[in-house]
Amino acid sequence: MHKVHRTFLAGLLIGSPATSLLAQPMNDDQEFSIELDAIEVTAGVPVPGDPLLQAANIAVLSGEDLRRRQRFTLGETLEALPGVASITAGNMVGKPVIRGLSGNQIQVLSNGIGVDYQQYGERHPPNIDPFLAGRIEVVRGASSLLYGSGALGGAIDVQAPAFVFMPKGESEAVADTLFVYHSNNEQWDTGAKARASSDRFSLDAGIMGRSAGDLTTPNAATAAESGHPSDPKFTGELPFTNFDQLNAQFGAGVLTDVGEFGVRYNQWNNENNFLLPTGQGIGLWLNNDQLQLTGAMPLASDWELKPTLSWQHNLRRANSPGQPLSAGFDGTIHLEFDRYVARLEAIHGPLGPFDGGTLGVEYSNKIQYSRGTTVLAPGGEVSNLALFAFESKDIGDWTLQAGLRHDWHSVTGDAGKTRAPVNFVGRDSHDYSVFTGSLGAVYRLTDQVAIASNLGRGFRAPSLFELYADGVHGGVAAIQEGDPNLEPETSINVDLGLRWNTPRLQGSATVYRNAISDYIYLQDTGRSRNGLPIFAYQQDDALLTGLELEANWQLTDQLELSGTLDLVRGTNDRTDEDLPLLPADSLRLEATYWFAERGPIREPYLTLGMRHAAAKDAAPGEPFSQFDLLPFGTASTDAYTLADLDLGFAFRAFGNRLARVDLTVRNLFDTEYRDFLDTYKGYALSPGRDIRVSLSVPFGG
Repeated sequence: MHKVHRTFLAGLLIGSPATSLLAQPMNDDQEFSIELDAIEVTAGVPVPGDPLLQAANIAVLSGEDLRRRQRFTLGETLEALPGVASITAGNMVGKPVIRGLSGNQIQVLSNGIGVDYQQYGERHPPNIDPFLAGRIEVVRGASSLLYGSGALGGAIDVQAPAFVFMPKGESEAVADTLFVYHSNNEQWDTGAKARASSDRFSLDAGIMGRSAGDLTTPNAATAAESGHPSDPKFTGELPFTNFDQLNAQFGAGVLTDVGEFGVRYNQWNNENNFLLPTGQGIGLWLNNDQLQLTGAMPLASDWELKPTLSWQHNLRRANSPGQPLSAGFDGTIHLEFDRYVARLEAIHGPLGPFDGGTLGVEYSNKIQYSRGTTVLAPGGEVSNLALFAFESKDIGDWTLQAGLRHDWHSVTGDAGKTRAPVNFVGRDSHDYSVFTGSLGAVYRLTDQVAIASNLGRGFRAPSLFELYADGVHGGVAAIQEGDPNLEPETSINVDLGLRWNTPRLQGSATVYRNAISDYIYLQDTGRSRNGLPIFAYQQDDALLTGLELEANWQLTDQLELSGTLDLVRGTNDRTDEDLPLLPADSLRLEATYWFAERGPIREPYLTLGMRHAAAKDAAPGEPFSQFDLLPFGTASTDAYTLADLDLGFAFRAFGNRLARVDLTVRNLFDTEYRDFLDTYKGYALSPGRDIRVSLSVPFGG
């Protein structure tokens, strides 16, 4: 008889099944105990701590759970979390969606600082490599109280590995390598991370190179072959879907008598083609650099100052339609900006009636130049000044949390920073002044069960693109027009959730309602220019509601079951039509069996998974809806069910740490399907079977 004693710290699984964290195989009659590290939330909340006791709805990925989930893109890494989906282009892009909102309406952060990646575009991915992350925190629901404009629907904070300092007189050096092969597009990923630590200094570095050929879909009949207009225009190997990436980061930390200080540098470089409906390609060159200086200075009376200075440089270049990477850059799109952020947080313990909280101020300034021959977005300047305060109070079994923030936000289009003609003269400025805040409570029914509710007001100012765009967006084969009269979006979001965390069963059930005033969206005007449809920005009030269920059940010492269910509805109040690019209802189920260890083989496992997505109709006029009317392809998608398989094991390699071999098969039966958020759905199928083989080898430790 197997006997297992496990200590699960509250909140470990809130928002995330813990496949591979729960069970470890044993020999008969062997008794052992697993003590898991505490999971603390460090972003999106007034006081760092246990996610079970946070009013906001938060998921944390770190350690082995993050390693198992890591994929090529940020969106695919997170899409198994409840409430999170991913906008793709085949296997490219991976743009996260939180509760039906994406792009400008959610905030992606790097170490707590928001990053800009021209996120208005459906095919514009976050400039972040998940392999280089130390942990990822996902806040679902309005998060403007900490992150200002852009966190209307939620926030994703991708954090670098923490600096590690050793006991006095000791030092340590460790490294990890990763080698991955993807059969579908013959993609190779080769990465390495290393850390060296002493009692005063900590250095870490990482690099990842990715190179992929063309994507392959199932070899189904095309519309031309079958005569059915809903069939795709292209199947099998899709031309112009290749890419190359080289990404890196470096960090150096020092521990002094007055606190911890660090510097981090990240670089992300991507070159890729997109396949257009014409069968031609379009080439893109994307570069992002970020430099951050951070500090954490403990003061007397349970106070700590955390200053951050950040610089981001982003460059987006794209060709005109029909000019792939091999043609070289033709000067069509050339967007470049520098963004500076200064942030100071004062985290405190007991203060007056409060048990702890955060006071802060943040200033950001972005200067953009548009040097291309067409105005995808103009040059200009965006600045923001914010003051915020968040406090927490425990009263018996209750935890109460509240926050208040004020933003002064300015957006200025500048013809002098724009090469192509623009639809304004000189400088055109828009200023916004907005209060946001939150009020939440958690009630602990028992030590392992809690009810949480959170009320938050979100805010988002229109972007330079939404105000002034006027030209061909080649990556989506459409002309897009801005509206300089757009008002800022505001939202009232309320969550109500039940969370449980027992030794054998963990999970949560959450319902939410997000009412958005002046929701900004792209709408097909019915007009065309040079054979391309014209989409223009509009505003209406909107309502999003949804249900998120997740559970993880350790059925036996070897067998673990997990699942998530996501339902989201979004409606335009004026037209009573669906909001654009909402994810289809989805159900995910997994069963993992842990085999007994034999000889050098450690932690062998087998996971069978199922992903089901319901049918989904495209709303009239939403991006890509035109493919419902063309003689090929579709914007609306049928229901589908895919099977996945994972298996792997670990073994001793160098030192005391385990090397790992994993085999993952996505779309096991090579099923023909089109995901609603796959932007290739209009003229191609979604990816066919992909066999992913990975080898992770650690050194040192």
